[in-house]
Amino acid sequence: MSISSFPDEIQEEILLRLPLKSILRFKSVCRTWYTNIGSPKFINNHRNLAKKYPKIMIRDAALVGNNCNDVFYSVDYASILSASTSLSLTTCECDGAVLMDNPKLKRKYGVEESRFIQILGSCNGLLCLGAASSGALILWNPSTKEYKEIMLPPVNLPWPSYGFGYDSKFDDYKLVCIVENEVYVYTLRSNTWRTVNTIACGYLESTGLHLNGALHWIGATNKTIRDIVAFDISSEKFMNLPIPDEILLLPKGSYCDLTVLGDSLCIVCGVFNDWVDIWVMQDYGVGESWTKLITTSQRSTIKPYWSLKNGEILIQNPQGFVLYDQKNDRVRFLKFSGIDGFGYLQSQSYIESLVSPNTSTCAEKRRQKRKRDPNPVY
Repeated sequence: MSISSFPDEIQEEILLRLPLKSILRFKSVCRTWYTNIGSPKFINNHRNLAKKYPKIMIRDAALVGNNCNDVFYSVDYASILSASTSLSLTTCECDGAVLMDNPKLKRKYGVEESRFIQILGSCNGLLCLGAASSGALILWNPSTKEYKEIMLPPVNLPWPSYGFGYDSKFDDYKLVCIVENEVYVYTLRSNTWRTVNTIACGYLESTGLHLNGALHWIGATNKTIRDIVAFDISSEKFMNLPIPDEILLLPKGSYCDLTVLGDSLCIVCGVFNDWVDIWVMQDYGVGESWTKLITTSQRSTIKPYWSLKNGEILIQNPQGFVLYDQKNDRVRFLKFSGIDGFGYLQSQSYIESLVSPNTSTCAEKRRQKRKRDPNPVY
């Protein structure tokens, strides 16, 4: 019995559960599959299933001679989970790091450039990258190898605060750029920048964190932490979320970063070479729900990713990745097969998806095709 003899609904359920590489190949089987796999319904269903199988994109800025070349690796949850079963108390090895073919950009003078690419955010399988030397921003789907270059917004500062996320109300992706009191928003479908608001947000730490339909930054006045600044992607309005009073009283020389642990907003703060706290907001938007999850003697900045079945937490630190044992305040170093060590390390969680960064281009092509052939035959 061939798969074509199954009802369309069963065929779709089978295709959805195949590896993404296979799905892309099967688009060439017939016109029906090509159309169905490329449909918004299939792409959305695949995206929702893929959220159960997260990955991490690792950007390693390794020194080669006098130059700094960016190298990207992808590693999935299953590989980390398998490595965590090692009985070693100090080190475990992961063989799941895959070298990625990241975008090769062109500089203003036509020279290929792939250096100094910063990860600015991730949403539904799309990574937002910033390349200072090329004067461009990039939306990249590492699973399909598609990417789209976006020119920088009309701002004077070289590296303002950015945030990237999904507008569920209008089914669109938005890139937000904040420079002091000016707010610019790029929408993927329109392929344009516009000014949406003027705010007095003060100093915003790092890039915007996407969660619950909003982008989040640590807000500060004169670089003194005061709250979390959140930007609702659909309504394009700002709101402020409280942070624990204990964090407001951090001494000079401390740091405070936003991240996500599980499905919860998370604050990592501490004093360099002394201690680190991890706070979790159990009920989004409710200040009283902040809970201190961990206080550790780790002596550097850390970024927690996943809580594993054995109770350990996957954490990135400046040297690489470790598995942190909460009960014993102890770490096991995670080594990746084929990678001797990292240089300047940056990482971002993402999922495999069929979402295209060239949505506006594809939509325009479909409109032009309908003009040429209003009654296509499939």
